[in-house]
Parts: sequence; structure tokens; C-alpha cells
Amino acid sequence: MKSIYFILILVMAMGCQNVKYPNKPDNLIPEGKMVEVLTEVYLSNAVRSYNIRIVRDSGYKLDSMLYKKFSIDSLQFAKSHAYYSSDLEVYTAIFEKVKAKMEVMTVDADTLKARYTERRRITDSIRRDSLRAFEMDRLEDSIQVISPERIRAVQDDIELEY
Repeated sequence: MKSIYFILILVMAMGCQNVKYPNKPDNLIPEGKMVEVLTEVYLSNAVRSYNIRIVRDSGYKLDSMLYKKFSIDSLQFAKSHAYYSSDLEVYTAIFEKVKAKMEVMTVDADTLKARYTERRRITDSIRRDSLRAFEMDRLEDSIQVISPERIRAVQDDIELEY
């Protein structure tokens, strides 16, 4: 029984020795550009996962836009991705750069949101103050100071009617 386990483990170990790695493609996407491409891939996947219906209804083909933006095609991307993913150290380094870019983008987005919120608060405050000033002007217009001559004239008119 022990010999069967030993043979089975030996066969499995020998079977793992013949892993074929992809050859370096002729039109390999450089590492720096691959970082940019993968960043965009993850952003487009995030858009799809957020609301796929909006993406479908808009008619945008995110993959086609991605390939056009970086002047690559799907086969070139697939081969380059397979090549880089076959070397774990290189692939890990690429993903660390992608992660760093995404973190910078997150900080930038949070900063923009904070600026927008602050600007919106200031604008609302200005709008509120201008509405108050408008109301005060309107009240001042409606409460006009009546001169004593006008008061006498109105009183005379009232006496004449009775």
C-alpha cells in the first residue's frame, strides 16, 4: 500500500516537470504600457460591475475602446498577458504598480469629491445669504416710511368720507 502511494506521488511530481511556458510574443506589450492597460482593464471591469445596464444601453464597447486607446489588439493583449503571467515575479511587480496607480486614483477621486462638496456648501451658503438679502429688500420695500404729510392727507380723506 505504501509503495502505491510512493509511485503515485512520484508520477505526480514527474508530471509537473514538463510545464510549457509561452514564448515571448513578437509584439509584446512593454511592462510600463501593460501596467497602464491593466489599470484601464480593472477600471472598465469596475464600471461593468457597478451597473452593466448603463454600459449596455450607452452602446460603448469598453474593450474596443481600450484596444483603440493603447493601439493594441485583443490577440496582442492576450499573448502579452499570458507571457507576463507565466513569470510570477514579473507579474507580481506589474500588479503592484497597478495597485499603486489605483490607490493614487482613489486618493485623487476622494480629493475631488471633497473639493466639490466644499464648493457646493459655499455656493449653497451664498445662495441662502442672497435669498435672505432679497427677502430683506422686499420687506423694506413693503414697509416704506410714510411721511407725516401723507398721513394727514389720508386722514383728511377718511374724514371727508364720513
